[in-house]
Amino acid sequence: MKKGILGLIAVAVVATGAIIGFSQVRTAKDGKTFTGMKHGRGGHGMGMGIDLRGLDLTADQQAKVKAIFEASREAMKPLMADMKANHQKLADLNKTVFDEGATRQLANEQAAIMANMIVERERAKSQVWGVLTDAQKAKASELRSVKRERRMMNKVEKTEATTPQQ
Repeated sequence: MKKGILGLIAVAVVATGAIIGFSQVRTAKDGKTFTGMKHGRGGHGMGMGIDLRGLDLTADQQAKVKAIFEASREAMKPLMADMKANHQKLADLNKTVFDEGATRQLANEQAAIMANMIVERERAKSQVWGVLTDAQKAKASELRSVKRERRMMNKVEKTEATTPQQ
């Protein structure tokens, strides 16, 4: 009985923390407000996968890259809308009874949308890569390797910190 009550209290505390986290309104540097626990810079967003900081882009390169990103963003908007609509259809579909056929169809539609998003993101990356000089490409590759190595070291450290000592 006491274990059940303690478990219920623990669940209530965790749920309250999650509700508070999701209800927070935050303001980004550009003045836009957003709510909930969002992924910040370098999080799980749909970024281009190219870190241009430290490459000393010329004004002309910056303008070209900005145009590429804006065009890609515009191309992604209908895909994102389709993905959101599919998520809603999936949520509505299985509220009562599980329908495997319909669920599988929506999953396949979602996979096709994601494939198109990947193609668009890679197209933009390729266009940005074409704007860079050979020296900038080399530096970008080096920075990517350093970042990947740092990320791996962080994963190792986290694993070692969470692994019980024997």
